[in-house]
Amino acid sequence: MKITHKMSKVAFGLALMFGTVIVSQTFAPVAYAQTQSAKSIVDKAKTDGLVGETLSGYLALVTSTASTSVKSAVNEINIRRKSVYTKHARATGESVSDVAGVSGEKLINKAKLGEKVKLANGVWTTR
Repeated sequence: MKITHKMSKVAFGLALMFGTVIVSQTFAPVAYAQTQSAKSIVDKAKTDGLVGETLSGYLALVTSTASTSVKSAVNEINIRRKSVYTKHARATGESVSDVAGVSGEKLINKAKLGEKVKLANGVWTTR
C-alpha cells in the first residue's frame, strides 16, 4: 500500500527516522517528537495492534482496551508531534495541518507489516 500526495515544500523539511519525527532544515535545530520511554511503549502497542498511525500525522488508539500507560504514551507523542509540526509550519508558512498530513502519509508508508494504519476512509487496516 503506497500513499502518494502532491508534496509541498513542507516535505523537504521533514525527515522520519526510526519512528521518530525529526524536523531537519538547513541550519535548523533538530526537534524530537517523542521520548524513548513513550516510544518503547507505543512501539510495543503497535506490534500488539492497539495503536496505529493516521493520515492526520498523529497516533490513535485502535481499541479502547489499551492500558493507561499506552494512552499516556500516545498522548505524549501526539503533543510533541504537534509542537514539531507547529514550529515547522511557522518556519515555512505552511499550515500545521498540511505539515502534519505530509508527516502522516510518511509515517503510514513507514509502518511495518502487521501494524495498523487508518486511511482516508476512516477504517483501520493492517499493513
